[in-house]
Amino acid sequence: MRTEVTLSYVEAIAHLALSAPEGKPPTLDYRVIEELDAACAEIESRAATLVAVVLRSHSPKFFCAGANLNVMETITADTVGAWVHRGHQLMNRLEALPLPVVALVEGYALGGGLELAMACDLIFASETARFGQTEAKLGLVTGWGGCYRLARRIGLARAKELAFTARIVEPDEASRIGLVDWTGPSIDLPGRVRAFTTAVAANSRSAVRETKTILATCSEVSLAENAQIEADASQRCLSSGDATQRLAQFFATRRAAKTNP
Repeated sequence: MRTEVTLSYVEAIAHLALSAPEGKPPTLDYRVIEELDAACAEIESRAATLVAVVLRSHSPKFFCAGANLNVMETITADTVGAWVHRGHQLMNRLEALPLPVVALVEGYALGGGLELAMACDLIFASETARFGQTEAKLGLVTGWGGCYRLARRIGLARAKELAFTARIVEPDEASRIGLVDWTGPSIDLPGRVRAFTTAVAANSRSAVRETKTILATCSEVSLAENAQIEADASQRCLSSGDATQRLAQFFATRRAAKTNP
């Protein structure tokens, strides 16, 4: 009985899904991490043809419950370092995918499951979603960037409160504090994703990719350094992206509107 990873494509959207036997939560172990990593590699190879990635669980009760219990039963002070570093490699690769990544959360996202969701660009949650950075209950700390990403999402003080107490957060509060980016009924999730990906698809893929890179570094560099990053990205948009064609079309449309009011 194990968690399975599937990757499929529908209309330029990559759908990455976790599934577990009925009634069981999807969990993460070395094999699942390797499969997620392989899926990220395939998405990277096809990124030029894609608009976005959607990560979800097939379970309505669990997005992901974090580390598999078999791993936790065998982990030791000697082996935990490799486990932490391998999880970081996956989360960092997911975060760095060169297109928008949306986590669709229904049910519980706990521990490493919340870390997985926070490695995505956006989190859309149903009314059934529940979130918790619960490692302290087991005498552990976040191992895959949880404290780092949680503080960046909701601020240091709120991150401390959630990590210290290991309490479970419901979607309304998660939305209010900035942990999730949209919340609503489960029935509305597909439409919300469709609206987002349709809006992204209307824009330049190269510009979206460059924008994601800029946003990933903007809190870690000075404003002067950001100026050079934006200048370099702008050059790439004009030399190898579709900015030239889009600008030409924009001005042609504008001239036509003036000629034919």
